[in-house]
Amino acid sequence: MKEMAGRVRVRGGGLLGRTDELTALRRLLARSRLVTVTGGPGVGKSTLAAHAAAAVGSQLTDGVVIVRWWDGGPARGQSVARAVLEAMDGESGGVPGVARHVSGEPSGEGGRGVGVGGPGGEGELVARLRGRRVLVVLDDLDPVREECLRLVQSLLLLAPGVRVLATGRQPLGLGQELVLHLRPFPVGVGAPGTGEGPGPAVVLFMERARGVRRRTGTGPAPGTAAPDEAELRAVSDICARLEGVPLAVELAAAQTALHPPARLAQMLRLTQGWLDRPQAPVRRHRSLRAAVGASYALCGQDERSVWARLSVFPGEFDEDAAVHVCAGGGLDQRRVASCLARLVLASVLEPVRDPGGVLQPRYRLPAAARGFGAERLESAGESAAAAARHLDWYRTVASTAHQLWSTGRHEQATLLLRDEEPNLRTALERGPDSADRSAAALGMVVDLWFWWAVCGHAAEGREHLRRLLPLGSADSMGHGQALWLAGWLAACTGAPEAEELLGQAWRAAMLSGDDATIGRVAHVQGIIALRDGETERAIEHLREAAHTVPVHADHGPPAAVSWAGLAVAQARVRPADALHSVRRASAGTQTRHDIWARSMTQYAHALVEHLRGRHSSAWRRAHKALAGVVSVAGPFGAASVHQLITAIERGPAPGAVEWTPPCGWD
Repeated sequence: MKEMAGRVRVRGGGLLGRTDELTALRRLLARSRLVTVTGGPGVGKSTLAAHAAAAVGSQLTDGVVIVRWWDGGPARGQSVARAVLEAMDGESGGVPGVARHVSGEPSGEGGRGVGVGGPGGEGELVARLRGRRVLVVLDDLDPVREECLRLVQSLLLLAPGVRVLATGRQPLGLGQELVLHLRPFPVGVGAPGTGEGPGPAVVLFMERARGVRRRTGTGPAPGTAAPDEAELRAVSDICARLEGVPLAVELAAAQTALHPPARLAQMLRLTQGWLDRPQAPVRRHRSLRAAVGASYALCGQDERSVWARLSVFPGEFDEDAAVHVCAGGGLDQRRVASCLARLVLASVLEPVRDPGGVLQPRYRLPAAARGFGAERLESAGESAAAAARHLDWYRTVASTAHQLWSTGRHEQATLLLRDEEPNLRTALERGPDSADRSAAALGMVVDLWFWWAVCGHAAEGREHLRRLLPLGSADSMGHGQALWLAGWLAACTGAPEAEELLGQAWRAAMLSGDDATIGRVAHVQGIIALRDGETERAIEHLREAAHTVPVHADHGPPAAVSWAGLAVAQARVRPADALHSVRRASAGTQTRHDIWARSMTQYAHALVEHLRGRHSSAWRRAHKALAGVVSVAGPFGAASVHQLITAIERGPAPGAVEWTPPCGWD
């Protein structure tokens, strides 16, 4: 063979952000005769393979042969072996099955046959490569994976000097194969003053945008001069929405000839499949939709259905959720689980938490694949049904979280909700298509009362209630609970309609005989009065709440929290009564099993002890309260406890202590 691999030319303006991956790939090629680069659409498999071929092929006597299937399938009637032979002979002549001839020698008149195993097929290819030291690159092998598998087996067995570098959505699955799974670029911009530069996705965007604007003469490109902070934020936002996929980043950079980065970031908020570059040499790289569509075309019908239905998940999900949403319409639950495995193998679905541990595996559908799946779901007329099943499932998740909280397993409840927060938000934000769905969504919000009020998400919960309350039935007990929660969250956020909502909740609760809601309305009214400095009114309301809320009532603060609030209200004016209220809050099983109620009680007791001059006891109780608040709600609400601890440590005059409601009280 005459032409050596050191003369391989690679497109794309150089390899950006893949130095570590290129080094790893070269090491794998040194260790094994078969290496496959896998990854999702547009992640840069072909580019990395081309650079590796240029580097490694120069060390081989007979160079490199590269064959690519351009548009999702080989040329009609042509075998893989024949395509490799034509690449060796430089006879591609524009045939779609051949990317380009990198190195090789004329085959003579004997190299014209077609068909695997015959002249010009697998047998001749093996014969010609036997005794040669050459790297064969099979790029984008997915459309002809089975044929490649047979050919590679023959080459590895009968041509010991041949090495094979393959790229595709999934490995070939041969025993000696080493696999490099290529992921999207990290996204990020170095924080000012840290000395950290922008991440590789941002660097790629800036580099490609500079080239686009230089060619089109459309003005200064991002990155020509030192980019300002606003421009870096816009570019980082673009790259984050595109999840660092190199092809998507390059397609977006091509749009800078028409749109500045800030405008482009806004355009990508809804969808990204429209990104295109019509002049790209590879047809399926001319748009993001085409790149993802090429993977979709290679899936079976079951995998396509699951892919489309998974698009209703905005982020991560577990197998149980996927089975619930995707099963039906002729697709059995057991087949859904196997489809998930095949979609992971095909680099369509990303595993977030690998199987094999105590916890279930979790998955996510990348943004580009999710957008494509949503289009297919809509065209199949299944969007409403999939959204309804998604709401049904996360109604169950919300109920489970509520049960965990109600039985004292607060940390498990909040961990579950942190995992499922994007799905819960999406389920609630989708417009319900029936009265039943509206009731289910409203029930979800009420089930998650602690997430909104205790864990620092009051504004979000209030917005959900603002949209859903007008759609619900005013005759149900749940409606009164929702009105009370809306009033509480309005008080948390300082909204003026809190008192009006609480009044509506009280009237609804009176009509339905809902003592728990009546008591909780009084609780919130007492906290508002205490915050406004109306101590006597606060004591009156909080005493009513403490005596009215049933012992085992759910969907709201237990009576112990009202007793603790009453103690805080009484602490300055009736210290003996305050101590009695603290003891009432501590009595019973609620504060033993309920971390939040126990933390509120410890806070109240610490304040009472501090005002009595017992600073050592107050300090210990305040720290116990802090530990409980942080374990339940994170840093939200801890500021009030820190304020009390500071006052205790400074030892001010007791009357100088100012109270601000801790987590879940305001």
